[in-house]
Amino acid sequence: MNTVKQNTLKNRYGPKIKFLISVVLGTILALIVGLATSSSGALPAPKHHQIIISGFEFSPKELMVSAGDRVTWINKDIVPHNIALNSMQKALSPDLASGEKFSFIVDNSLSYICGLHPSMQGKLIVK
Repeated sequence: MNTVKQNTLKNRYGPKIKFLISVVLGTILALIVGLATSSSGALPAPKHHQIIISGFEFSPKELMVSAGDRVTWINKDIVPHNIALNSMQKALSPDLASGEKFSFIVDNSLSYICGLHPSMQGKLIVK
């Protein structure tokens, strides 16, 4: 092409090409920033909660937790206790002697009892 045609094409399409390049680069930059923000602002870290078993009671009796949190029951009573699902009386833990602990990662709300002493009741509520 001759110089006159090249200058005409450059003047005609140059601003559009510059605009298109800036839009593409801006989009790529926004995607990179968005990915970096979403990966660093992910789910909060799971928390650790304790429930004390003492005087034939769970303390606290009801506990608000998030899915993925860890709950640890600590038997500070003089007799053994365990943790069982209230609905099925299915044991979640072995029998815990005085001073022993049992941990469980919560995924759903649940009601529980001591399988050895069913009058002892507690509840984990997933918020």
